[in-house]
Amino acid sequence: MPGSLGKPGIPHLTSRANPLLKRIRLAASGSRRAGDDLVVAEGVRVLEEATSSGHALDAVVATPGFGSAQRERALLELWRARGVPLCTVDERLFCSLSDVRTPQGALALVRVPPPALGQLPDPGAAPIVCALGLQDPGNLGTLIRAAAAAGAAFVCTARGTVSARNPKAVRSSAGSFFRIPVVEHLEPADFLAYAAAHAIAVYCADPAAGTPYTLADLRGRCAFVLGNEGRGTQGTGLGSLPALRIPMARATESLNVAMAGTILLFEAARQRALGPTP
Repeated sequence: MPGSLGKPGIPHLTSRANPLLKRIRLAASGSRRAGDDLVVAEGVRVLEEATSSGHALDAVVATPGFGSAQRERALLELWRARGVPLCTVDERLFCSLSDVRTPQGALALVRVPPPALGQLPDPGAAPIVCALGLQDPGNLGTLIRAAAAAGAAFVCTARGTVSARNPKAVRSSAGSFFRIPVVEHLEPADFLAYAAAHAIAVYCADPAAGTPYTLADLRGRCAFVLGNEGRGTQGTGLGSLPALRIPMARATESLNVAMAGTILLFEAARQRALGPTP
């Protein structure tokens, strides 16, 4: 096929024991043996975001037919122009690297050094999201996607939260993981200290208590803490934070945590568009 990878000169890997394929599996599993800066990007949209983000691509592994669609060809041209190492594997071996039911035929190892909270630029008026104990990588990825879309400064996660580098989280973020800093494994006390030092008002999302979110002044510096899918922020020591709630119809227990975070983030964006606090 025109533009596809099935061409002479491109290495074709056949062994599951190949060192590169081993590294991909280690990175996907979160193993420390892969290093702490390697992330697996899979799927055309995610690969586009990873490629345009400025992060280094260590290697791309694809099936020989990848490149038959226009967006795939555009990616191949960019990778070749940048000298990204490319190789192919057959469909069966590729499926052993992917946990996607219907793989799109290419994945990449991307170097994303973990950012430290103290190394980030001042967030200004942009909101911050802190995920506390989320266990579903899809929820975390969706929250990262919403944060990037709403203009958040960064996302952070506390210890005990699923990794944002989990392949499902990266896919659920639609590649936004590569565009917004994600600081992981914080202690809640360290995040609160950071917020206090930067005059950031921290709010805890609560399905039943607190101020209706539309009545809170979110035009200044603010951060939203979103708790575990089942128990919220119970037992985290954050019970003294001011709470925001999203009014819901009767008999509705709660919203999906990523949905709740999206609502709060875009309310903050709406209020910021109105201008600074008088």
